[in-house]
Amino acid sequence: MDSENKMTYQEVDFLLPAQRFNIQFSYVTQKGLPFIREFVLRLVHIAPMSKSQIATYFGLSRLETEEAISDLVQRGELTLSDTGRLMLTGLSQGYFTDLGETPQLSAVLDSGATLSFDLASFSCFSNQNVNDGWRAGISLEVDRNHISQSEKLVEKHFQHQFSQILEKEFLPKAVSQDSKERPYVYTVNAVNKLRDLPLRLTTKFKVGKDGESVERDNFEQLNDSEIVHGLIAKSLSKLVRPSNTMALMQAMIEIGDEDTLKVFDPKTNSANPRFIDDLQKLEEHSEEARKTFVGQIYTPSNWERFQSILAPILTKRIKEKLDHSDERFTWIAPSDPFWAKNDRARAAISEFINRASIKNKQLYKPTLYVPVFGTEDTRVAKSWCHEFRSFEKSINGLSEGMLGGSVEIIHLEGELVVVVYHFSQPETLPVSMPIGFISTNKATVERVGRLVRGYVDGSSSFDRPNDCGSISSIAQSR
Repeated sequence: MDSENKMTYQEVDFLLPAQRFNIQFSYVTQKGLPFIREFVLRLVHIAPMSKSQIATYFGLSRLETEEAISDLVQRGELTLSDTGRLMLTGLSQGYFTDLGETPQLSAVLDSGATLSFDLASFSCFSNQNVNDGWRAGISLEVDRNHISQSEKLVEKHFQHQFSQILEKEFLPKAVSQDSKERPYVYTVNAVNKLRDLPLRLTTKFKVGKDGESVERDNFEQLNDSEIVHGLIAKSLSKLVRPSNTMALMQAMIEIGDEDTLKVFDPKTNSANPRFIDDLQKLEEHSEEARKTFVGQIYTPSNWERFQSILAPILTKRIKEKLDHSDERFTWIAPSDPFWAKNDRARAAISEFINRASIKNKQLYKPTLYVPVFGTEDTRVAKSWCHEFRSFEKSINGLSEGMLGGSVEIIHLEGELVVVVYHFSQPETLPVSMPIGFISTNKATVERVGRLVRGYVDGSSSFDRPNDCGSISSIAQSR
């Protein structure tokens, strides 16, 4: 747990609909004046003066004084009074806010910018926050009127947020250069939508030391996070699943995992963060080849721990002359709506697949199994192909149901195993809580391996094998 006694148990990316716009606008800027022009006006602002007084004050020649005064008269900023003294005009009086202040000249200038706004709170965000499209995340639904009237709504919000957008440096530098005071919008000339895109909002779900869910953090990209938290709550309500604690405890018994059972409070049947913390500390000071973790295996800290255990195994295989091309490295995905709903999942799967060979040597045979209802499940298969485009050759469909369906397993024959239980507890937690372990214990690796082989190579009936074949083939079947 962190210093605030909170434990992050899940990270989910939510994809908020957004659009990018080309905005043309005019703005008012306050600019300073050239030295002589400014100080002549400041002097006359204090009191009307004669040309000779101005010449004496600045140490100018008669010709230089005539040129300076003539220029200001032509600009309509100085005029002669009945007594022959120079005084400010109505125009130049508007340059001053108080006696002795520096004069500021207002100018209306044209500019334009390409800006992105979300379609819920209409916050302007950096164009750099957009990445790989509508994958590896949960899409949020926004008001349809916000989509159909986006150009009109963005025009209003651009004007309201102009100072904030300027502070974030989203506008051209020329808008703020050479201006002593903050510019402001004079008029918006045109707003044209360029494209639709998602704003990826990574959300950390946490529990306190008592195991109770804590309030989620606000999003720094948004002006009003409450609107989006409401959309997230609505989206999560559609994904809620019944509690599966008892089914996962039964899976632990089949796997022979007595340690994970210890992290559950017998009074509540919920994972106790303090019990998890105690187990992890015991493992640190033990020679047991097991590491317990919380959260998805592909989160940075968990993936780094996994890779540190895998690396020496692969290094040894690189040095060996043995062929490992037939040795299975199997990753079985769970039937959980929050699995792979984070941008890091794709990177982890890519590494799992691409590290299988080095030069002309095969280190293992990788296969990622994702859940489907069968070989006819083209709809789900197409969804998986969309999520993991470019990895299809190493992804197979697997009939749902292994160990109840909510257990994720990564198994390298004879070497290591990762088991992750995805707990659904809707009465206390808004999203599933992954709890798992990494082990190199030979007995554990072999026991889980038998379960994996038995299910993957088995069938639900005579003509319905559990391994449904390539996910791309299922997607194309009719």
